[in-house]
Amino acid sequence: MSRVFLKQVAHARRFVRPVSLAIALVAVAGVAGAQQEPFPGLDAYITKAVAQWKVPGLSVAIVRNDSVIYAKGFGVLKAGSKTPVDAKSLFEIGSSSKAFTATVVAMMVTDGKMHFDDRLTTYLPDFRMYDAVANEGVTLRDALTHRTGIARGELVWLGADIGRDEVLHRVRFLKPESPFRSRYSYQNMMFLAAGQAAGKAAGSSWDDLVRTRIFQPLGMTSSVTTSKGLTNPNVTVGHGLDHDTVYIRMPFNGDNIAPAGAIMSSAADMAQWLRFQLNDGQVNGKRLVASQALRETHSPQILAASGAGGGRGGQPDSVPPLTHFSAYGMGWFVEDYRGQLVWQHGGNTTGMTTAVGMMPEKKFGVVVLSNMGQAQLPEILRRYIFDRQLGAPMKDLSGETYAQYQTARRRADSVEKVQAKEHPANSLPPLPLTAYAGTYTDSLYGDVVVSVNEGQLEMKRADWRAPLQYWNATNFRWDVLGSPAGPMFIKFDVAPDNTVTGLYYGIGGDVTLLSKKGAGRGGRGGGRGGNP
Repeated sequence: MSRVFLKQVAHARRFVRPVSLAIALVAVAGVAGAQQEPFPGLDAYITKAVAQWKVPGLSVAIVRNDSVIYAKGFGVLKAGSKTPVDAKSLFEIGSSSKAFTATVVAMMVTDGKMHFDDRLTTYLPDFRMYDAVANEGVTLRDALTHRTGIARGELVWLGADIGRDEVLHRVRFLKPESPFRSRYSYQNMMFLAAGQAAGKAAGSSWDDLVRTRIFQPLGMTSSVTTSKGLTNPNVTVGHGLDHDTVYIRMPFNGDNIAPAGAIMSSAADMAQWLRFQLNDGQVNGKRLVASQALRETHSPQILAASGAGGGRGGQPDSVPPLTHFSAYGMGWFVEDYRGQLVWQHGGNTTGMTTAVGMMPEKKFGVVVLSNMGQAQLPEILRRYIFDRQLGAPMKDLSGETYAQYQTARRRADSVEKVQAKEHPANSLPPLPLTAYAGTYTDSLYGDVVVSVNEGQLEMKRADWRAPLQYWNATNFRWDVLGSPAGPMFIKFDVAPDNTVTGLYYGIGGDVTLLSKKGAGRGGRGGGRGGNP
């Protein structure tokens, strides 16, 4: 189980907005001629799994030998509603968008307007990186393969209310977590850089390139690159799960990171994307991208896992392992599975999860879209359908994984109880609330404002606003309802004279000291602390 997953299941109940979950688990027709289940019992299996995992809505498409053999929806657009999901319902596909960005770069390479090993500054002259070596040498290939070495820094863009250009400007303040080109280190902002560079090379924009070079020729008529101005009513709503309670998540606005994860699409449209990829970049006999350029995106560029098992944590997926290696191409993980070559990439947004995968030598592809954030079910169903296609021994992959999930959830509950003991009942902060109030700033993360409101501290950053709950020592707990960051601990930096000079802000290993304006002390600390 990942740290992100454990964090999700431990999400504090008192911050959850309950929703009455009356899910109609109805499979709905979406694509003519693609409704009959290709494997006996598939509809019933998916229906049972959707109910067990409490996923409000889900859509599946399967492609085999250049034909869409299955495209169907299950559940509802929104918990509590009766509007069913169908094969044309739109979902946020998250990081599955990265393959679209890599493909438009390959199209620019085909046109002679770019080369994979061009420096990013050829197209983005103002782009800079913190590390001098990376700054001098970073290329499109580096940006598309997660090998630049910089930390994720998700809160640079997430909930920041800044545009794409400003996000890229702030990359120069993000310190590396490993040497340049030394290892795989997942990074969203570098895919933004690659997408913006492709737009510059074309004299257009990333959004226009994806629309005109991919969506339109492939007939992906419902897909969009941003949720801004979207009028299509057949759109799912994002959800989260706290134990057995389904709740509606904060709407995801990923426009400022769009080339890394903002595309919205449907099972019917994504089926066309699978056909295009499996057919070596051709649609109806017309080639849209050079074979060599597209194959470069499908070729291993850097090892993404160590040891047998292939998982990104290096742990075996079974004994003996089904996956022996996992590398990253450009926008695709390149792996083996039961002796088959696989191209795959998942996606997560605030309240939705996607799994996309292909076995190119079998001309077989699967996409599973869901409106539940951090859901395991899409990846489970992708692998289950792969197993059915390969004739592997039948097993209840969903049921077995759900049992493991329940065990992990109980462990997370135990961790939450331990954390609760670190929060003495009725305890008070060591300083008056007014001492913490002020504006805290940093070149990387911008401004956050702490104020006293009706006798309680609260903190605001762009559209994120929530109370600061005193925890212990100089630590406070900040939980913005529905934010993808989940509960965050904010640690205040206090001088010996009891002057508050800064606060630590960030998630994971990307915690940074923000200086309090007017405090006369501090600076960008780049700390790795902040948790009580």
